Amino acid sequence: MKRLFTFGGTARLLGTLSAAMILAASPQAFADTAYPDRPVRVVVPYPAGGNTDIIAREVAKRLSVKLGQNFIIDNKPGANSIIGTEAVAKAAPDGYTLLVAIGAYANNFALYKKLPYARSDLAPVSQLTNTSLVLVTGRPGITSVKQLVTAGQDKNAPLTFASSGVGSAAHLLGERFARSSGMTSTQHVAYKGSSEAVSDLLAGRVGYMFDAVSAMGAHIKSGRLTALAVTGGSRSPLLPEAPSVREAGYPDMVAYAWSGLLAPAKTPKAIVDKLAATISEVLKDPELVAKLASISTDPVGSTPAEFDKFLISESDVNGKVIKALNISLD
Repeated sequence: MKRLFTFGGTARLLGTLSAAMILAASPQAFADTAYPDRPVRVVVPYPAGGNTDIIAREVAKRLSVKLGQNFIIDNKPGANSIIGTEAVAKAAPDGYTLLVAIGAYANNFALYKKLPYARSDLAPVSQLTNTSLVLVTGRPGITSVKQLVTAGQDKNAPLTFASSGVGSAAHLLGERFARSSGMTSTQHVAYKGSSEAVSDLLAGRVGYMFDAVSAMGAHIKSGRLTALAVTGGSRSPLLPEAPSVREAGYPDMVAYAWSGLLAPAKTPKAIVDKLAATISEVLKDPELVAKLASISTDPVGSTPAEFDKFLISESDVNGKVIKALNISLD
């Protein structure tokens, strides 16, 4: 009887301790199974209707189905994405406020001396997409990267290149290309938006420009612009005749426009990992792949660690250009 009583008492004690341990661990240990139990806000720091917004809405729609809660897009444009990014950086780290970021997020840490948030305030979740850009010109007689570079090395008539603004992805890529190719006399012309830049490009008032294939496709198809190279690691199926920059002899110019998802720092790892895994799954949806292809974008899907490594690389590469040009947007 004594042994039976001891065994029973031990069992009861172990059961009590196990229950206590489960209750103590439940907020994080079981976050992956409980999350989400209410709607999730996904902040897009750009206006509705653009490619970033389209990507965010398509992914959010499928996350809603997979995870059983609404992922609601909240457009908070302004200040080169800083307004929306700050809102997420200062949100509760519970997985219910997320940020869709693009290249400006990584570049802003070098472009601004003072930001209302630090890099450590946000945690990478997953890279969503990559978008190959295209190098185009409207100048007659220039049909290859080699010819463009030769023209750009003429100090008596230096080429100009267009972008949608100082510090923009197109500006930094144009500067990188000028340095990589030895076109040291090339001059940057900043516009208030892509439409004005494209107008002068078509008229031949500026020499070249980098932009998304989807934005330039119609002009290339009509013959008004010539696609010299795409910036992805391989040729684009939308422009199969245009070589990659790697093929054209500039492997260090492989670059993409991209989008990714971040969460407030200290969001439970179980939630971050669950989001990353689900994103990788939904990005394989054939319907979504086709939708992204229509805007010349490819799905990625990555682990938080992989996305963190990518962000560090992006900040480093473009940060060096920003520093060399002494650009500050404060």
